Amino acid sequence: MVPSDVLRKEISKKHGIDLDQYTWSEDFKKHIFSIKLDKDLEVNADTLEDIYIHGFNIGRCGLTSRYITREFENACLYYGEAKLLVGTRNSPNGEHAWTCINDLLIDSTLMICIPERKAKDFGYIPQKKIAYDSARMLSEFDVFDREFENTNNKDNSVTLKSK
Repeated sequence: MVPSDVLRKEISKKHGIDLDQYTWSEDFKKHIFSIKLDKDLEVNADTLEDIYIHGFNIGRCGLTSRYITREFENACLYYGEAKLLVGTRNSPNGEHAWTCINDLLIDSTLMICIPERKAKDFGYIPQKKIAYDSARMLSEFDVFDREFENTNNKDNSVTLKSK
């Protein structure tokens, strides 16, 4: 079980919904986990699986979603809010990014696929669709390597904040 599985279960319990029914299929999960990271930018990890094992995808939804978007020609990247994540350590106000592929919203944090027609019901509010080329660009200033460097300096737990 990766940290995203733990967070998904906590979010499900908090909101009284069963998000596990939207969990990525094993084939899709394997595909996402096999995505290779840009070795010119990342030296501490080779694939997204390395990122998910450590939970570094949580709080780095924009970067994780960019890698997913780069993998699928027809993918779109969105920035907005996800009401499900409000109050989490890495998204206190619900700020979030996700990918849409073939009418499915792909949440890289919770590892779920939701039909786009249900996205609003789950509290996903798109505020900006990122241009096709821009969505596929990576930045030397936004890298997972910073998470590896900071691992010993902070708490990487995925639990919800206490009130």
